[in-house]
Amino acid sequence: GQLLQSFTPPTCPSSTSMGLTCNVSSTSCDMLNPCQNNGLCIDDNTTLSDYICLCPYGFDGQQCQTDYRPCQPHTCWNNGICNQTSNTTFYCLCEVGWYGIHCEAKTDYCENVTCLNGGICRSSLLNYTCECLGESFSGRYCEIISTKTTAHRMVSKSFGFIVIVVSIITFMFIIVLDILKYCFNVDPMRKELQKLKEKKKKKKCPVIVKYVYVNAPSIQPSEVPFLSAEETAM
Repeated sequence: GQLLQSFTPPTCPSSTSMGLTCNVSSTSCDMLNPCQNNGLCIDDNTTLSDYICLCPYGFDGQQCQTDYRPCQPHTCWNNGICNQTSNTTFYCLCEVGWYGIHCEAKTDYCENVTCLNGGICRSSLLNYTCECLGESFSGRYCEIISTKTTAHRMVSKSFGFIVIVVSIITFMFIIVLDILKYCFNVDPMRKELQKLKEKKKKKKCPVIVKYVYVNAPSIQPSEVPFLSAEETAM
């Protein structure tokens, strides 16, 4: 059989190179590429990791993994633009219709709006709407009253006015009658009551009483006496 020959890698002139042609870097920075966020890696054999990372502004940590910049990708919400004002502070330029430190609050366009006739204000994006009650009202602020509702209100007011007037007249009439009766001894209703009693007496209908005789000779109906209720009472 063939004899296996031992392989001996070439010795590179630099300790930081390796490979058959000594073209591969053996440093920790090249092999591990440990520094994040565009940090600069420097080989340092005096450290435990054999490298150190020089971090750009706003990043920190052994591998520049900590981002402490005031403006983060989601610092400003709802498409707001973050502006860094110092090393630790920021300002969010919010889109129209949003406000707050992080543009998190929606603008209430109903804040200074009053919907009339019981309407309810609904805030929407960049606008507001007054929701009116039924079909009785319309308009931007529910200020337009329908013809049907106007007529109904007029009838209600007229009816209420009539009821009040009739009540006042009736009350005054009763007061006048009481004054005439108790102060001047004049009772306008006494004569009327007496007339009504006399009419009732005159309207009494006579009651016809018919006597039937048992075992009596037959007589003609015309010969049977008729007595009225008054004669019977006597």
